Amino acid sequence: MLSIWCEASFVRASAAAPPRGLRPSTRVKNTVRILVLEPDDALGSTILSALHQAEPDAVVDLARNIDDAHRITISDRPDLFVLDLDAAKDLGHDFLLDLRTSVPNARAIVLSGVHLEPQRQQLAGTGGIHFLEKPLPEAEFITLVQTLVHAPENESGQNFQGTLSDLHLSDIIQLKCMSGATSALEFTGPAGERARVYFEDGQVRHASTPRSEGVDAFNEIVSWKGGKISEVSGAGTPPRTINTDWQFLLMEAVRKVDETSERRAQRKKLAPSQRQRILVIDDSLMLLTFVQEILSEANYDVTVAATAEEGLEAARAQRADLILLDYLLPDLRGDEVSRRLHEDQDTAGIPVLYMSGFGADLASAQAQHPNVLAILNKPFSSDMLLKAVEQHLPKPEGYETADFAERPSEPAFPTEVANVIVPEGEPEMKTAPEPLWHENAVDDEKNSPSHGGITAVPEHRENSTELYFAGDTSFLPLGRALHIISREKLSGVLRCSWSKGDVELYAREGKILLVSTRDADVYCGEAPITLVNVDPERLEQARDAQRRTGAPLFLPLLRDDLILRDPALQLVQHYGQKLFAQLWCAPRVRVAFQSLDPLPDFARETPGEEDVDHWALATLRLIQYPEIADQIECDPSYIPAYTRDGFDRVQKLRLSVAEAQFASQFNGSRSIAQIARNLRLDLKFARLTLFRFLALEIVECWPPQAVEKTERPGVFKRFGRSIGIGE
Repeated sequence: MLSIWCEASFVRASAAAPPRGLRPSTRVKNTVRILVLEPDDALGSTILSALHQAEPDAVVDLARNIDDAHRITISDRPDLFVLDLDAAKDLGHDFLLDLRTSVPNARAIVLSGVHLEPQRQQLAGTGGIHFLEKPLPEAEFITLVQTLVHAPENESGQNFQGTLSDLHLSDIIQLKCMSGATSALEFTGPAGERARVYFEDGQVRHASTPRSEGVDAFNEIVSWKGGKISEVSGAGTPPRTINTDWQFLLMEAVRKVDETSERRAQRKKLAPSQRQRILVIDDSLMLLTFVQEILSEANYDVTVAATAEEGLEAARAQRADLILLDYLLPDLRGDEVSRRLHEDQDTAGIPVLYMSGFGADLASAQAQHPNVLAILNKPFSSDMLLKAVEQHLPKPEGYETADFAERPSEPAFPTEVANVIVPEGEPEMKTAPEPLWHENAVDDEKNSPSHGGITAVPEHRENSTELYFAGDTSFLPLGRALHIISREKLSGVLRCSWSKGDVELYAREGKILLVSTRDADVYCGEAPITLVNVDPERLEQARDAQRRTGAPLFLPLLRDDLILRDPALQLVQHYGQKLFAQLWCAPRVRVAFQSLDPLPDFARETPGEEDVDHWALATLRLIQYPEIADQIECDPSYIPAYTRDGFDRVQKLRLSVAEAQFASQFNGSRSIAQIARNLRLDLKFARLTLFRFLALEIVECWPPQAVEKTERPGVFKRFGRSIGIGE
């Protein structure tokens, strides 16, 4: 174990130096202490050098193993931990749980050699650990250290400042998977329920709760808040119910948790007139009280009835949006109540959920009545109740447009887009000066169709295969093309031609389905771990099918039952977005949308993405700085400002913490350099983040002389609702 004191420079102590953990602590008030757990000398030197740049006055201890790290922690109580997973065969959860108890206000960075998918950004801030991939990304590491060390103590609600007290189940699952563990963990939920997750060679293979198994059980476990974790010895070999790669599995689980939290936060802000009405019919006073309390707290209007007749009368009088119906009532059975509801024109459209302790026996009864959507098995928890209600209730009026915050004053300069030719029926756009820096900047002489302007085409008609619009990205940015597809609810294919061939994006009624290309090697050159057990010959046949038809190779494998549906669709989405991401970086792409009816069979097999901005942002997050370095020239004095609809659109995006921080700085007067300084960002990272907002046409950049320098309040707090900050 080596002990290092940082003043003007780092000084490596000799191996004979007394371990800091074995002598009395001489901690100076306000001195930052950092513990590095790193067995590799070369990487240790790199980490120490980076820490010196980030925090030259910090006290840094270097431990070679967990035992040394324990001793130093007890003696010095570090403020920040930098932990390499390779320091132990299995860093495990016990060490992290010990740290959560002994130094709950500390922060932790974990280094791993595992390749982390770019979409993992949605996991950032979920718990108390910040993960970085080796080899060490030095600039990113320095920025992260500075952010964590100087994070205010009283802002635990902001996820990017999470401490070890915020350690989450997802943190422990990631550690197990990254360390390649084969083991089982038992989780005890906040209500005392027990569940298990089984790992094999770093992959999640099975999960079980008292109510479910497989992916559903895993998602339920990740949604738990609080509880206990323990290792299971001699757990045996579980059934293999999960085949999805662990990163996709965990990202999807966290995404569902985030979406659920967002929906519930939006619902609580609905006005009384917007609340949805729920009728609960059950003869148990205890259950009625429980359900009424939970749903009322979630901002629903709840009416209860103890008999079938009372329930039927209430349904006719109040026009409920959903009915929770006990199947065994003292006067009528649930199927008879459902029949009467369906036959009455005043109540026929109300969806019904059965509540019963005999749910498995009611499948046939459910099928007999079209108004019965599902069965909620008794007993159920409050979270199960809310999930069932949320799943089967229609969205209330105003749900998507609920007021987020007061809109800031309009920019003091024009932000409307340049005049374009649009399909018939579109409102004419006003003209405005083109921003002087934009990744899709265009000269006036290029505004003609011969230079890539949008080609006006006849009005869209059903059952047609006509060209709906065409152009190239020197005048028609990709983001704008995607918005035309969404706004006009188009069905067909957007063909994008560039140096590597054609890329095809399929859409149905404005929803993006998938992205593919007939070059299977460009689409997916490597072999994903999900396909490790697929016969190479069958895999090559799937690649041949993609070359002939354009169908992503995972869909032929799905049809042949060589891969499960969920991982197949996840891979289609991932590699499609990865492919489309390359188009944002291309200097010029020719685009043309062709209406198709019907769509190819393979395109009809995939679900549609509801929000085009969310989908586009996911593709932009896959881009690294070197890919855009030659595409844009950045004058740090230029000032980003919202476009005409940019502020409204950015509020609806599920931004990462770093993106939300960046967006909070757009006030029409701060330059790129000022924003980078305010957030302690490397200018390259600032440009990369800004590139996403530019590509989405949420902001434009203007020279200082074009901007009236009127400082307006930042809008950071206004994003709290859409990204889960400050709640």
